[in-house]
Amino acid sequence: MLDPFVTLEEAGFSLRSGGGMDRLAGWSPELIASLDWSRLSELARAIAAEGGCELANTRVMPDGAVHFGMLEQPKSAKPRRAMVKITSWNEWGATPETVRRFEQEVRTARDTRGVLIAPAGFSPAALRTAQELRIEAVDAQALDAAVRALPGDKSDFLFVVTTAGDFSTPSCPVCMKKLVRAEQEVLKLLSRTFDTDGLIADAVVCDRLEVAPGCEVTFLHEVRARAITISGQAGGDFICEGPVTLEAGGTLSGTVAARSLVVRDGGELLGQFRILHGELGSFVKPAVRWQWRCANTGGGKLCHAVSFEPHV
Repeated sequence: MLDPFVTLEEAGFSLRSGGGMDRLAGWSPELIASLDWSRLSELARAIAAEGGCELANTRVMPDGAVHFGMLEQPKSAKPRRAMVKITSWNEWGATPETVRRFEQEVRTARDTRGVLIAPAGFSPAALRTAQELRIEAVDAQALDAAVRALPGDKSDFLFVVTTAGDFSTPSCPVCMKKLVRAEQEVLKLLSRTFDTDGLIADAVVCDRLEVAPGCEVTFLHEVRARAITISGQAGGDFICEGPVTLEAGGTLSGTVAARSLVVRDGGELLGQFRILHGELGSFVKPAVRWQWRCANTGGGKLCHAVSFEPHV
Protein backbone atom coordinates (compact mmCIF):
# COMPACT_ATOMS: atom_id res chain seq x y z
CA MET A 1 0.00 0.00 0.00
CA LEU A 2 1.24 3.51 -0.78
CA ASP A 3 0.94 6.86 0.85
CA PRO A 4 -1.38 8.97 -1.35
CA PHE A 5 0.98 11.94 -1.20
CA VAL A 6 3.65 10.21 -3.32
CA THR A 7 3.94 7.55 -5.98
CA LEU A 8 6.22 4.60 -6.59
CA GLU A 9 7.73 6.41 -9.55
CA GLU A 10 8.58 9.42 -7.40
CA ALA A 11 10.20 7.14 -4.83
CA GLY A 12 12.45 5.42 -7.33
CA PHE A 13 10.29 2.29 -7.12
CA SER A 14 9.35 3.02 -10.69
CA LEU A 15 6.39 1.42 -12.48
CA ARG A 16 7.91 1.49 -15.93
CA SER A 17 6.12 0.17 -18.99
CA GLY A 18 8.97 -2.09 -20.09
CA GLY A 19 6.91 -5.19 -20.80
CA GLY A 20 8.41 -7.20 -17.95
CA MET A 21 5.10 -7.96 -16.28
CA ASP A 22 3.88 -10.41 -18.89
CA ARG A 23 7.20 -12.23 -19.31
CA LEU A 24 7.96 -12.75 -15.64
CA ALA A 25 5.85 -15.33 -13.82
CA GLY A 26 8.04 -16.04 -10.81
CA TRP A 27 7.51 -12.87 -8.75
CA SER A 28 4.68 -12.63 -6.24
CA PRO A 29 4.00 -10.63 -3.06
CA GLU A 30 4.18 -13.87 -1.08
CA LEU A 31 7.64 -14.67 -2.41
CA ILE A 32 8.91 -11.17 -1.67
CA ALA A 33 7.52 -11.27 1.87
CA SER A 34 9.31 -14.61 2.41
CA LEU A 35 12.76 -13.24 1.53
CA ASP A 36 15.68 -13.03 3.91
CA TRP A 37 16.01 -9.41 5.06
CA SER A 38 19.35 -9.10 3.25
CA ARG A 39 17.86 -10.32 -0.06
CA LEU A 40 14.95 -7.92 0.37
CA SER A 41 17.37 -5.06 0.98
CA GLU A 42 19.30 -5.88 -2.19
CA LEU A 43 16.05 -6.04 -4.16
CA ALA A 44 14.80 -2.68 -2.84
CA ARG A 45 18.12 -1.00 -3.67
CA ALA A 46 18.09 -2.50 -7.16
CA ILE A 47 14.56 -1.23 -7.83
CA ALA A 48 15.54 2.25 -6.64
CA ALA A 49 18.67 2.25 -8.82
CA GLU A 50 16.64 1.18 -11.85
CA GLY A 51 14.37 4.13 -11.12
CA GLY A 52 17.31 6.49 -11.59
CA CYS A 53 18.16 7.13 -7.94
CA GLU A 54 21.68 7.57 -6.59
CA LEU A 55 22.11 5.31 -3.56
CA ALA A 56 24.02 5.88 -0.35
CA ASN A 57 25.54 3.26 1.93
CA THR A 58 23.43 0.62 3.65
CA ARG A 59 23.28 0.43 7.45
CA VAL A 60 22.17 -2.87 9.02
CA MET A 61 20.84 -2.95 12.59
CA PRO A 62 21.15 -5.91 15.01
CA ASP A 63 17.39 -6.57 14.70
CA GLY A 64 17.62 -6.96 10.93
CA ALA A 65 16.26 -3.51 10.09
CA VAL A 66 17.99 -1.92 7.10
CA HIS A 67 18.49 1.80 6.36
CA PHE A 68 19.79 3.41 3.21
CA GLY A 69 19.63 6.87 1.71
CA MET A 70 18.99 7.80 -1.88
CA LEU A 71 18.94 10.89 -4.04
CA GLU A 72 15.91 11.04 -6.30
CA GLN A 73 16.12 12.71 -9.71
CA PRO A 74 19.82 13.48 -9.10
CA LYS A 75 20.36 15.19 -12.45
CA SER A 76 17.41 17.55 -12.10
CA ALA A 77 17.57 21.12 -10.87
CA LYS A 78 15.98 20.12 -7.57
CA PRO A 79 17.05 16.60 -6.54
CA ARG A 80 15.32 15.17 -3.45
CA ARG A 81 16.82 13.21 -0.61
CA ALA A 82 14.98 10.23 0.83
CA MET A 83 15.60 7.90 3.76
CA VAL A 84 14.50 4.30 3.20
CA LYS A 85 13.98 1.82 6.00
CA ILE A 86 13.06 -1.86 5.88
CA THR A 87 11.34 -2.87 9.11
CA SER A 88 13.11 -5.27 11.46
CA TRP A 89 12.59 -9.03 11.04
CA ASN A 90 10.37 -9.26 14.13
CA GLU A 91 8.32 -6.29 12.85
CA TRP A 92 7.89 -7.52 9.28
CA GLY A 93 4.52 -5.76 9.31
CA ALA A 94 4.05 -2.14 10.39
CA THR A 95 1.97 -0.71 13.23
CA PRO A 96 1.30 2.97 13.96
CA GLU A 97 4.18 2.92 16.46
CA THR A 98 6.50 1.54 13.77
CA VAL A 99 5.60 4.46 11.52
CA ARG A 100 5.99 7.04 14.30
CA ARG A 101 9.44 5.78 15.26
CA PHE A 102 10.58 5.99 11.65
CA GLU A 103 9.15 9.49 11.26
CA GLN A 104 11.27 10.59 14.21
CA GLU A 105 14.35 9.18 12.47
CA VAL A 106 13.48 11.01 9.25
CA ARG A 107 12.96 14.25 11.16
CA THR A 108 16.63 14.28 12.17
CA ALA A 109 17.66 14.61 8.51
CA ARG A 110 17.00 17.99 6.93
CA ASP A 111 14.92 18.20 3.74
CA THR A 112 14.52 14.42 3.59
CA ARG A 113 11.39 12.38 3.12
CA GLY A 114 10.81 8.87 4.44
CA VAL A 115 10.03 5.58 2.68
CA LEU A 116 9.10 2.73 5.02
CA ILE A 117 9.11 -0.83 3.63
CA ALA A 118 7.10 -3.37 5.63
CA PRO A 119 6.87 -6.59 3.56
CA ALA A 120 4.04 -8.15 5.61
CA GLY A 121 1.91 -5.03 5.19
CA PHE A 122 0.52 -2.13 7.21
CA SER A 123 -2.41 -2.25 9.58
CA PRO A 124 -5.21 0.21 8.69
CA ALA A 125 -4.16 2.41 11.62
CA ALA A 126 -0.54 2.32 10.42
CA LEU A 127 -1.60 3.46 6.95
CA ARG A 128 -3.54 6.35 8.46
CA THR A 129 -0.52 7.31 10.55
CA ALA A 130 1.77 7.16 7.50
CA GLN A 131 -0.60 9.44 5.60
CA GLU A 132 -0.72 11.93 8.45
CA LEU A 133 3.07 11.98 8.83
CA ARG A 134 3.72 11.96 5.06
CA ILE A 135 5.66 8.71 5.14
CA GLU A 136 5.50 6.57 2.01
CA ALA A 137 4.31 3.08 2.93
CA VAL A 138 5.56 0.24 0.72
CA ASP A 139 4.61 -3.41 1.20
CA ALA A 140 5.39 -6.63 -0.68
CA GLN A 141 2.54 -6.05 -3.11
CA ALA A 142 3.98 -2.67 -4.12
CA LEU A 143 7.49 -4.13 -4.53
CA ASP A 144 6.06 -6.95 -6.62
CA ALA A 145 4.30 -4.48 -8.94
CA ALA A 146 7.48 -2.40 -9.26
CA VAL A 147 9.83 -5.27 -10.11
CA ARG A 148 7.37 -6.83 -12.55
CA ALA A 149 7.10 -3.52 -14.40
CA LEU A 150 10.84 -3.33 -15.10
CA PRO A 151 12.12 -4.37 -18.53
CA GLY A 152 11.93 -8.13 -18.87
CA ASP A 153 15.67 -8.80 -18.82
CA LYS A 154 16.10 -6.69 -15.68
CA SER A 155 13.24 -8.43 -13.90
CA ASP A 156 14.54 -11.86 -14.91
CA PHE A 157 18.05 -11.02 -13.73
CA LEU A 158 16.81 -9.72 -10.36
CA PHE A 159 14.67 -12.82 -9.91
CA VAL A 160 17.60 -15.16 -10.53
CA VAL A 161 19.90 -13.22 -8.19
CA THR A 162 17.31 -12.72 -5.46
CA THR A 163 16.14 -16.34 -5.32
CA ALA A 164 19.51 -18.08 -5.79
CA GLY A 165 20.27 -20.66 -3.11
CA ASP A 166 18.57 -20.39 0.28
CA PHE A 167 16.76 -17.08 -0.10
CA SER A 168 14.25 -17.34 2.76
CA THR A 169 16.29 -18.33 5.83
CA PRO A 170 17.27 -15.07 7.56
CA SER A 171 20.91 -14.09 7.95
CA CYS A 172 22.60 -12.91 11.12
CA PRO A 173 22.84 -9.08 10.98
CA VAL A 174 26.19 -9.28 12.79
CA CYS A 175 28.21 -11.97 10.96
CA MET A 176 25.91 -12.47 7.91
CA LYS A 177 25.91 -16.27 8.33
CA LYS A 178 22.58 -18.05 7.87
CA LEU A 179 20.64 -18.49 11.11
CA VAL A 180 19.65 -21.96 12.26
CA ARG A 181 16.41 -23.28 13.70
CA ALA A 182 16.58 -23.65 17.49
CA GLU A 183 13.74 -25.51 19.19
CA GLN A 184 12.56 -25.17 22.76
CA GLU A 185 9.80 -27.33 24.24
CA VAL A 186 6.97 -25.40 25.87
CA LEU A 187 5.78 -27.45 28.84
CA LYS A 188 3.04 -25.10 30.01
CA LEU A 189 0.66 -22.87 28.13
CA LEU A 190 1.10 -19.26 29.17
CA SER A 191 -1.44 -16.44 29.07
CA ARG A 192 -0.77 -13.64 26.62
CA THR A 193 -1.82 -10.00 26.81
CA PHE A 194 -1.49 -7.70 23.81
CA ASP A 195 -1.35 -4.06 24.88
CA THR A 196 0.21 -2.42 21.79
CA ASP A 197 -1.00 -2.15 18.20
CA GLY A 198 0.47 -4.71 15.86
CA LEU A 199 0.36 -7.41 13.23
CA ILE A 200 1.05 -10.75 14.95
CA ALA A 201 2.88 -12.97 12.49
CA ASP A 202 3.55 -15.96 14.77
CA ALA A 203 0.97 -18.65 15.54
CA VAL A 204 -0.59 -17.93 18.95
CA VAL A 205 -1.43 -20.87 21.22
CA CYS A 206 -2.06 -19.85 24.83
CA ASP A 207 -4.08 -20.36 27.98
CA ARG A 208 -5.83 -17.00 28.25
CA LEU A 209 -5.69 -14.37 25.52
CA GLU A 210 -6.40 -10.70 26.25
CA VAL A 211 -6.39 -7.66 23.97
CA ALA A 212 -6.13 -4.51 26.06
CA PRO A 213 -8.40 -1.44 25.64
CA GLY A 214 -7.40 0.94 22.86
CA CYS A 215 -5.21 -1.61 21.06
CA GLU A 216 -5.64 -2.75 17.46
CA VAL A 217 -4.21 -6.23 16.88
CA THR A 218 -4.43 -8.37 13.75
CA PHE A 219 -3.48 -12.06 13.93
CA LEU A 220 -2.17 -13.46 10.65
CA HIS A 221 -2.53 -17.10 11.75
CA GLU A 222 -5.30 -18.97 13.54
CA VAL A 223 -5.42 -18.26 17.29
CA ARG A 224 -6.08 -21.13 19.72
CA ALA A 225 -6.79 -20.34 23.37
CA ARG A 226 -8.65 -21.68 26.37
CA ALA A 227 -10.30 -18.28 27.09
CA ILE A 228 -10.37 -15.00 25.16
CA THR A 229 -11.16 -11.49 26.39
CA ILE A 230 -11.24 -8.61 23.91
CA SER A 231 -11.29 -5.04 25.22
CA GLY A 232 -9.68 -3.43 22.16
CA GLN A 233 -9.87 -4.33 18.47
CA ALA A 234 -8.84 -7.81 17.30
CA GLY A 235 -8.99 -9.38 13.87
CA GLY A 236 -8.33 -12.92 12.69
CA ASP A 237 -9.56 -16.48 13.10
CA PHE A 238 -10.11 -17.73 16.67
CA ILE A 239 -10.78 -21.13 18.23
CA CYS A 240 -11.52 -21.07 21.95
CA GLU A 241 -12.15 -24.02 24.28
CA GLY A 242 -14.01 -21.81 26.74
CA PRO A 243 -15.73 -18.42 26.60
CA VAL A 244 -15.01 -15.48 24.34
CA THR A 245 -15.83 -12.19 26.07
CA LEU A 246 -16.16 -8.87 24.27
CA GLU A 247 -15.89 -6.09 26.82
CA ALA A 248 -17.29 -2.57 26.37
CA GLY A 249 -15.35 -1.03 23.46
CA GLY A 250 -14.09 -4.43 22.34
CA THR A 251 -14.46 -5.40 18.68
CA LEU A 252 -13.64 -8.78 17.19
CA SER A 253 -13.65 -9.22 13.41
CA GLY A 254 -13.13 -12.53 11.62
CA THR A 255 -14.29 -16.04 12.48
CA VAL A 256 -14.84 -17.40 16.00
CA ALA A 257 -15.50 -20.95 17.21
CA ALA A 258 -16.01 -21.11 20.99
CA ARG A 259 -17.93 -22.75 23.80
CA SER A 260 -19.77 -19.50 24.48
CA LEU A 261 -19.82 -15.83 23.55
CA VAL A 262 -20.43 -12.95 25.95
CA VAL A 263 -20.89 -9.49 24.46
CA ARG A 264 -20.98 -6.65 26.98
CA ASP A 265 -22.77 -3.37 26.26
CA GLY A 266 -20.53 -1.53 23.80
CA GLY A 267 -18.84 -4.70 22.55
CA GLU A 268 -19.22 -5.84 18.94
CA LEU A 269 -18.65 -9.00 16.88
CA LEU A 270 -18.01 -8.42 13.18
CA GLY A 271 -17.84 -11.80 11.48
CA GLN A 272 -18.99 -15.39 11.89
CA PHE A 273 -19.49 -17.20 15.20
CA ARG A 274 -19.92 -20.94 15.77
CA ILE A 275 -20.73 -22.55 19.13
CA LEU A 276 -18.76 -25.67 20.06
CA HIS A 277 -21.06 -28.39 21.43
CA GLY A 278 -20.53 -31.71 23.22
CA GLU A 279 -17.71 -33.12 25.26
CA LEU A 280 -14.44 -31.85 23.92
CA GLY A 281 -10.95 -32.90 24.81
CA SER A 282 -8.39 -30.14 24.93
CA PHE A 283 -7.38 -29.23 21.41
CA VAL A 284 -4.99 -26.57 22.70
CA LYS A 285 -1.76 -28.44 23.37
CA PRO A 286 1.64 -27.22 24.50
CA ALA A 287 3.92 -27.22 21.48
CA VAL A 288 7.55 -27.01 20.58
CA ARG A 289 8.48 -23.38 20.04
CA TRP A 290 11.32 -22.47 17.72
CA GLN A 291 13.29 -19.40 16.72
CA TRP A 292 16.02 -18.46 14.29
CA ARG A 293 19.33 -18.20 16.18
CA CYS A 294 22.94 -17.54 15.17
CA ALA A 295 25.17 -20.62 15.52
CA ASN A 296 28.42 -18.74 14.97
CA THR A 297 30.30 -19.54 18.19
CA GLY A 298 33.03 -17.08 17.25
CA GLY A 299 30.67 -14.18 16.80
CA GLY A 300 30.69 -13.07 20.41
CA LYS A 301 27.84 -11.63 22.45
CA LEU A 302 26.24 -9.77 19.53
CA CYS A 303 25.73 -12.96 17.51
CA HIS A 304 24.57 -14.82 20.59
CA ALA A 305 21.87 -12.19 21.19
CA VAL A 306 20.33 -12.55 17.71
CA SER A 307 16.88 -14.13 18.01
CA PHE A 308 14.34 -13.93 15.17
CA GLU A 309 10.77 -15.21 15.32
CA PRO A 310 9.60 -17.35 12.37
CA HIS A 311 7.31 -15.55 9.93
CA VAL A 312 5.33 -18.70 9.12
